[in-house]
Amino acid sequence: MDPIDDRPEKMKEFFDLRADSYDDHMAEYVSNYEGFYRAVAEPIPKTNKKIKLLNLGCGTGLELEYIFAKAPNALVTGIDLSQEMLDLLLDKYKNKAEQIEAIKGSYLDLDFKKEEYDYIVSVMSLHHFLPEVKLELYNKIWAALKPGGKYIEGDYVVTEDKEAEMLADYKEQLQENKVLNEDLFHLDIPFSIETQQGLFEKAGFTDFELIFEGDEAGVYFIKK
Repeated sequence: MDPIDDRPEKMKEFFDLRADSYDDHMAEYVSNYEGFYRAVAEPIPKTNKKIKLLNLGCGTGLELEYIFAKAPNALVTGIDLSQEMLDLLLDKYKNKAEQIEAIKGSYLDLDFKKEEYDYIVSVMSLHHFLPEVKLELYNKIWAALKPGGKYIEGDYVVTEDKEAEMLADYKEQLQENKVLNEDLFHLDIPFSIETQQGLFEKAGFTDFELIFEGDEAGVYFIKK
């Protein structure tokens, strides 16, 4: 078999095909699902203000249920590669339609407005990227947050040993031409908490706080 034929699926196609079953999959896959998603909203104090929130890789908006419970008037900009996922999000939160702007595209490529957001959130999305890609994104996030703003991330996290193992596997697939640098493929390259902290420090963030630990899942936030 040609090695190109068995390479991983491209990111957009992967999520387009699984949009209808995504919520059920995450409920089964994420350890302590309720606690995980509730923790994503924990750093946001209860408020009726129209806070501005950018949601990267928003998918079907699982985390928005908990965010709107804390900040019912939040103005949310959601970015995702999959139109099918965005359609499900907009249908799920049609009572909040005037508060949600859904953008189809890659948050790696789009420009963010400077000092625009009170909060930026990413949930189960960034574990597909190499360290240099994540650092560039964290620099963009830092610039897009208002002074004192918070970036909240919930993601797949592993030990440093497993991180090295999965990164080596990715690089092997790259060398075998199963994946190409210029395309986004659905491959897991999760990091350890230690690696995450190091990247945040390089991007200028402070006050790292880990607020949830599950079975290879974590929620943490940092401040500008």
